[in-house]
Amino acid sequence: MRFIIHGAGAVGSLVGGMLAESDAEVILIAREPHASELNQNGLLIKSQKGEKVVKNLHAVLSPSEISPRPDDVIFLTVKTQQTAASVQLLRESFPENTPIFCMQNGVRNEELAARRFLHVYGAMTGLCVNFLEPGVVAHTMSSHIGIGNYPLGCDNFGFQVANQLEKAGFKLTTHESIMAVKWSKLLLNLNNATYTIIGSHLQLGLVTPSISSFAADVIKEGLHILEVSGISLDDLNNPYDIKSHIAELQIVIEDPAKIAEAQNLPEELRSYPSTWMDLKQKRGDTEAGFFNGEVILLGEKHGIPTPYNSTLLQIVETMAAESAGPGRYTLEELLDLVEQRRLKLYHS
Repeated sequence: MRFIIHGAGAVGSLVGGMLAESDAEVILIAREPHASELNQNGLLIKSQKGEKVVKNLHAVLSPSEISPRPDDVIFLTVKTQQTAASVQLLRESFPENTPIFCMQNGVRNEELAARRFLHVYGAMTGLCVNFLEPGVVAHTMSSHIGIGNYPLGCDNFGFQVANQLEKAGFKLTTHESIMAVKWSKLLLNLNNATYTIIGSHLQLGLVTPSISSFAADVIKEGLHILEVSGISLDDLNNPYDIKSHIAELQIVIEDPAKIAEAQNLPEELRSYPSTWMDLKQKRGDTEAGFFNGEVILLGEKHGIPTPYNSTLLQIVETMAAESAGPGRYTLEELLDLVEQRRLKLYHS
């Protein structure tokens, strides 16, 4: 089994690196200068446990540089806005029966992949990874990956890939309804915009009552919209209990020691969402439209206002368009903007 990682940024590099360390054959499709650094010096993975370098990696710049093999498995790790073009590019080099795993956030990637490939799998990545510089990533939190066929079931090949990932050191679950799991993860990703707008990291937010309370309200709004829309989050092995998570966020109490610990965490080991990194690196766009935007569209369909998610999306998209860095607003200012949007939506 040879793993082709298309879109080797933070998550793709970590997955490819850990697979290679477990003696799996891996080819990373990456941008320069990351690809050159991987080929020359390997991948440096930093974590709270220390550092390690993975050497047995090969990186290329395009799928066209790879000669297809019958045992190839594609892991798609690009952003959702890049999926359609990436799938087309991959299909020009790989046969349609090549298994492809959509190892991405959001819920639209699998249907795009299914237009070009016959065997599509969903892969929920509960991984927090920072791309620090070419050749270097930091694994800051969580090692969970969930796998299942798209749209339903989990076949023997899915179990084989899950076993390979588990051997590489990830925590694996397999699912009969992988899209239920990915919708659950989408609800958590709604606050990618929150952390980006206020310039905070996840470890600090989880121990700061005002931030965790706001995050709970954002997820609660999204969950309500999904329930009204009839979108089920039910799966026997779903690792995310959204209602329990909301409750946990709502009862966070102030602990100065925990807050200080989070504040003193080294920058490279802080868990920042991909949206935060998009603005930090001034990429000009984000995936927020595929997270908060999903909730907003469903809300409009059912005539339900979504002041939290519509405010977050408008702000973060404006920030991206203006090449603004993270942290434009304080949490208090963000709350005020949500309230203004709420009054406008409920009186329009």
